[in-house]
Amino acid sequence: MNITTVPATPAQAAAVRDSLGAALAVSLPADAEVSGDWVRAPGAGDGAVVYVHGGGFAHTMPEAERVMAYRLSKATGRPVLRVNYRLAPAHPYPAALEDVLTAWQGVLDQGIPASKAVLFGESAGATLVLSALLEIKRTGGTPPGAAVAVSPVTDLALTGASLSADDGKDVMSRAVLEAIGAQYLAGAPADQAPQSPLYGELRGLPPLLIAAGADEVLLDDARRFAEAAEAAGVSVCLDVHEGMPHAFHLSDRGDVLLDRMSRWLADPVREFTIGTPEAGPYALTEGPDGALWCTLTHQGAIARRGTDGSLTVHPVGADTGPTILAQGPDGSLWFTQYRAHRIARITVEGTVTSFTPPTTGGGPFGIAAGPDGAMWFTLSGADRLGRITTDGDITEYPAPGAFPAAITAGPDGAMWFTLNQGNAIGRITMDGRTTACPLPTEAAAPVGITAGPDDALWFVEIGAGQIGRITVDGELTEYPLPDRETRPHAITTGPDGALWFSEWGRGRVGRITVDGRITSYDLPRPDCEPHGIAHHDGALWCALETGSLARIEVP
Repeated sequence: MNITTVPATPAQAAAVRDSLGAALAVSLPADAEVSGDWVRAPGAGDGAVVYVHGGGFAHTMPEAERVMAYRLSKATGRPVLRVNYRLAPAHPYPAALEDVLTAWQGVLDQGIPASKAVLFGESAGATLVLSALLEIKRTGGTPPGAAVAVSPVTDLALTGASLSADDGKDVMSRAVLEAIGAQYLAGAPADQAPQSPLYGELRGLPPLLIAAGADEVLLDDARRFAEAAEAAGVSVCLDVHEGMPHAFHLSDRGDVLLDRMSRWLADPVREFTIGTPEAGPYALTEGPDGALWCTLTHQGAIARRGTDGSLTVHPVGADTGPTILAQGPDGSLWFTQYRAHRIARITVEGTVTSFTPPTTGGGPFGIAAGPDGAMWFTLSGADRLGRITTDGDITEYPAPGAFPAAITAGPDGAMWFTLNQGNAIGRITMDGRTTACPLPTEAAAPVGITAGPDDALWFVEIGAGQIGRITVDGELTEYPLPDRETRPHAITTGPDGALWFSEWGRGRVGRITVDGRITSYDLPRPDCEPHGIAHHDGALWCALETGSLARIEVP
């Protein structure tokens, strides 16, 4: 779980409690532009924030809410729509939810791209936001690009432990929540979705930022929902603000939350958990079914992440060490089993077959489809190369150097591969003739290699901290990285015509253009150990050995 503890001193926490009443009486700044229920701060651009206010489903304070809308607009640089939903008890569930859904559809009808729109809710409004996301998904609607829920009630059955543990510490109480729930539900079940979002099917929800105060009675509502969303494959961050009560965001302390929200929305990286840190996600590729497939090398499994966020894990042998996988010409995925010394195939339905190369203990590592309708692989421990047909017939060839690692098809009808300990780039033709081109830098230790968009081969030098380029004629160029200790590992061509690579030693993903310009993106943690990288669904995805996949939005 990606939990961020937001620190606060006791004095800051006390100041928030003392100022909550005054916060509701703040005047709307003179430079705010108000049009109906739209509020725009100076400089706000395109996109939208759909703001669903709190108030126990029963109360509204339009002027205070417009101030909050102004703050949201200023923080996000987007115009904000304040949703003026119907209130209980005159209009119990599902009236307010219907109004939020209508407001969301209205935003889409204005031509605002869903990817540039955010749903933001506070307290009861946060509940309505999460309920709306469930209904949008259930009905096949278009979801927003992201959603933010501050202090949501996710379980109107009130089973969270913090309801009792924090009772008396918070400005909210269990008794008040019981009254709110009874009035809002008006007989609807408290332990069902969408009214209680915790009980819903959360798979496929957009990225979520959930925030709560550490002293809130609703802390466990936020925590349990975040945990359930993460388990369902949703990208979710939970921020817990030390010493803060319910509605802390309405005070000056809310600026901390709004700054965090602004940075989170601008972050091109989203993280999706697919296993425990012990699972070891290693390599990944898009499958013939449009899903993202990944090896779990320590778990001995292959994982499939569907376009709807669904996760399926196929065991392939606990001690086999599935390593690199690639799409084959037969509609299956092929992968190496480094520890078991086998080549294996998995169909999109999950049926696995495996084949043993003639050389025992060869340590198969890289694998890629060749131009001849077969799969080509490296036997890194035996300094050999292999070719396997879709029927399982295997032919081996001596490698022209030590420890052949990654392999890829080149633009010249040959296969190209890195010689990690031979410090060279190798080439093999379809009839088995091999050549090697030594690298200028000693101990460069090349690993990943891919065909670039410029009819050249691009590779990473994990030992030298460099990116390399070699033409089919053997012309070599090396590009030193700004941080030579970054240990680049895998490389692929992105949807933007640049090369993207994992920086295993620094927890980053790098990008290099074909003319050598280099940029870098931080991943969630510097110790996340990024390995495989692939282009999928218009973005770059990276396997983090700590148990997650990272999705990087391409600028």
